[in-house]
Amino acid sequence: MEKKHSEVTIKLFRRTRLIALTASVIIFTGACMSQPADDPNKALPRKSREDSLAWAKQYTATMAHYAGVKIGKRFGSPFTDFEDCVGQNDEVADDGRYTLTYTAYADLPQEEHIPAVRKLRAALKKQGGMDVSSYEERPHSHEVILDGYHEKENFSLIADSVKPPNTLRLSVSTPCFLPPGAKQQKF
Repeated sequence: MEKKHSEVTIKLFRRTRLIALTASVIIFTGACMSQPADDPNKALPRKSREDSLAWAKQYTATMAHYAGVKIGKRFGSPFTDFEDCVGQNDEVADDGRYTLTYTAYADLPQEEHIPAVRKLRAALKKQGGMDVSSYEERPHSHEVILDGYHEKENFSLIADSVKPPNTLRLSVSTPCFLPPGAKQQKF
């Protein structure tokens, strides 16, 4: 009974965090629109799902390195979510275009969250290109939230304290990509 309750709690946690992450991605990527609103048929960047996933794994590992944390096995494994791109007028193409959100978790004592994300934020600023669009520390609960967006590469990231306690989330979301060899659908 306790194991089943734990599985339900984890599923509910994942669904809640996914909704919050999706809302953040929509806000930071303009509903995954890689093209300006005046040209819905502008050529999309091309990348295979395998290449996107490899990049996302590497980038979250780099985030973990900057923060001085190790990605753990919390929740079994990192979370990979490929989704269809949604256009400005809620259109969804049939040409295989997609976005990827990749999320990994670090097991980290709660009181170490703020210092770790401060290190990550400093490294991102030093690296250049990344706009830390929002940053909030909650010292009384040892929680932190960092949202960032890379203007040139058109991807977003999140580093924040999540539940259960002692869990730090590191997540990246790609722009809309078209798989190599696919013919881009016109609207």
